[in-house]
Amino acid sequence: MPLIDRPLRSVYFGGGTPSLLSSEMITRIIKGIPLSEDAEITLEVNPIQITEQWTRDLKSSPINRISMGIQSMFDDELIYLGRRHRAADIPKKLEILRGHGFENISGDIIYGLPRSSSERLSENLEQYLQLGLSHLSCYLLEIDPEGSLSADIPLIPDDEELEAQYRLIQSRLHRAGFLQYEISNFARPGRESRHNLLYWSGDDFLALGASASGYYGGIRYQNPADLAVYRLQVDSGRALGDEDPAQDAMADYIMMRMRLTAGLNLEEYKARFGKDLSKTRADSIRRMTELGYLILEDGNIRLDRDAFFISNAVIGELL
Repeated sequence: MPLIDRPLRSVYFGGGTPSLLSSEMITRIIKGIPLSEDAEITLEVNPIQITEQWTRDLKSSPINRISMGIQSMFDDELIYLGRRHRAADIPKKLEILRGHGFENISGDIIYGLPRSSSERLSENLEQYLQLGLSHLSCYLLEIDPEGSLSADIPLIPDDEELEAQYRLIQSRLHRAGFLQYEISNFARPGRESRHNLLYWSGDDFLALGASASGYYGGIRYQNPADLAVYRLQVDSGRALGDEDPAQDAMADYIMMRMRLTAGLNLEEYKARFGKDLSKTRADSIRRMTELGYLILEDGNIRLDRDAFFISNAVIGELL
């Protein structure tokens, strides 16, 4: 049986800098892959790469969705994050993309930076909303204690301020017509990322390339990070890497599903794993529900909106 045995609804070029691929290379990669008629094909793009010629060439490829690494509309924050583009570049880059027919465009924003405030984040969001994006991913800054930015850890706002920033993002994007479909992701109606929804829903997703991890046929796997080792794997006829020995299918499913605002369907969970989560975690569910963190209704269990910011702790009670 072939590795790809059904038409794909989503293809995602992400990780690293996939936009360094030429349109011809992208087309060659996709050629021969069975796709549904309305397949969503996304390319992650660094803003500095977007030029008239590059975009014109890209239009000849199957790419129909762009995920742009914006991160902030303040230059001092971009400099801190090590980005080479500047805020004034973004509207110009979007104009180029739209001028060549790309309308389904996602962006990202990083919040919780050192010395940041809700007031400044509000200004940042207002500039984002003027961009007319169809999707926005909002990520809390994480600093590696061993990394080059570790000296700035004491300057990170306290938990109360970080939660205030997150709630500001929720409320402002909601008022602007975005739907929050996942803890960190917001979309215009119908513009939710299919790629994201596949793995949050626990469906199969093939991951190809060095260091990529995927889930296929009930097995989570990891490709080698070393490019030479990965090349040897492919040359030997193995498209997928080794099974991840740390995989816990039930825990993975709970963690991913509970990130979605729709939550987890208990009957689907039982059919998939042969266990009744409402019984195996009855005490935790009752306690979290009484605290107002979980909502149990119509056979579904989901996070209360006010619990999104502490989702890791709440979801951990179900594992």
